[in-house]
Amino acid sequence: MHLLMRDSVLLPTPAPVTADAVGARLLAELYAVSPPPGSVHVRAMMNTTIDGAVAGADGTSGSLRNPEDSFVFDVLRALTDVVLVGAETVRVEDYRRPLGRADLLRPSRRPGGAARPALAIWSRSGVLPESIEVDQPTYLLTGSDVAEQAARRAGIPPEQVIVADTAAEALQQLAARGLRAVQAEGGPAALGRLAAAGLLDELCFSTTHRTVGGPASRVLRGAGHDQAWQLSSLLVGHHATISRYRRC
Repeated sequence: MHLLMRDSVLLPTPAPVTADAVGARLLAELYAVSPPPGSVHVRAMMNTTIDGAVAGADGTSGSLRNPEDSFVFDVLRALTDVVLVGAETVRVEDYRRPLGRADLLRPSRRPGGAARPALAIWSRSGVLPESIEVDQPTYLLTGSDVAEQAARRAGIPPEQVIVADTAAEALQQLAARGLRAVQAEGGPAALGRLAAAGLLDELCFSTTHRTVGGPASRVLRGAGHDQAWQLSSLLVGHHATISRYRRC
């Protein structure tokens, strides 16, 4: 890959980003965030195709993965305190143990300082795959009207159940637990909820150099909104283009 833009400025000469420890450190510095105490920084990270699909023919985003996409995802997961994801996506994708690139874990680059990211799952039903590991730690985000039933179905300990009726309340409660760098990885309904509430600070996309057609969903699905974004960084590889937008 090559880095073409940094901090919204085109580089005079594209900078190579090697798929090794050196390239990983470069990306870690590029994407590093340090939210003030008590506040959160919410980064959305999604894989799409050139024609805007967020899933391949098998209905999962995993089938769109490629070496460049996987490299960037691995770096970003080493920088986040918590991976936030909707239950529908958890049921389709593999979310057993998000961790991050091994050579970026010590010392911790997460604002909260933990060795691994927590996993926070938005679910009203509490229906989660058996593969989910409670000691991740895994948090269940659910509404006040269904919290008791959802927690019972999910098998999540009471101290790991976050009752929140709005996206803002959910983020506030994550921040209260020291989880201030949030990486939202979908699905489209979860991201749409955050976007409609004006809570996304960054949109990061890995655009796989493929088209798939079909009825696949777009990145954001939910209430309408109008938000301007500024392109902050741009990486281009053989398999994917990696873009990062910051809210204006």
